[in-house]
Amino acid sequence: MSKPVPKSSANKNWLLVQFRKWHGWGGAILSLFILVVAVTGILLNHKDLFFHGEAKKEPHGLLMSSTDLRTLPVSFDRALAISRDHYGDVPLEKIELKDERGWLHYKVARGDGDEIRIDAQTAEATHKYGANLKAGGATAYNWAKIVDDLHTGQIFGTAGKLTVDVTSGVIIVLTLTGLYLWVVPLLRKRQSKSRQAANPVPARRSPSLDALPATPAAAAELVE
Repeated sequence: MSKPVPKSSANKNWLLVQFRKWHGWGGAILSLFILVVAVTGILLNHKDLFFHGEAKKEPHGLLMSSTDLRTLPVSFDRALAISRDHYGDVPLEKIELKDERGWLHYKVARGDGDEIRIDAQTAEATHKYGANLKAGGATAYNWAKIVDDLHTGQIFGTAGKLTVDVTSGVIIVLTLTGLYLWVVPLLRKRQSKSRQAANPVPARRSPSLDALPATPAAAAELVE
């Protein structure tokens, strides 16, 4: 039959027990999200290798500091008109012209991760993930952008970003509780050793050989 744990000891270990429960459940629940963030982080760190098969190169020269933007087949005004066909007349977050691996295109965003891209040569409009916005148009998915938004949660809009925020917060909590679960028992063990060193338990003395009877006869005399 096990001895009951002293009340003071139970109170002392309550936080350790609770932290172990929270640490275990938190890690189990968020393991999938943590795995997604970790894998996509590695892919993004080597984006050019995984998604383009080559090291990042300098711009291809389609956009120069001396370029006359009025000579482009698709002007800023036309890019705005194309975006208006898809968005309607709404406030825009940004419109930019970019040379991306030899593809000159406009990026038109209205916020909350919603963005379309317009080819500056052909006026073809695609979603930021590569889906063609015209029925029957060719689609080539932009996996680098998909992984990027999956890592940040933007692929699911505001809900996705909040999920990433919660995941990051729980990772911080798991780190702190993990440190507590490691440091506190270690400190208690050291304190216990220090107390034992300061108050050593006296060793039990064995009978001296000189006090023992030398012969059986002598022992009998002591008994008498």
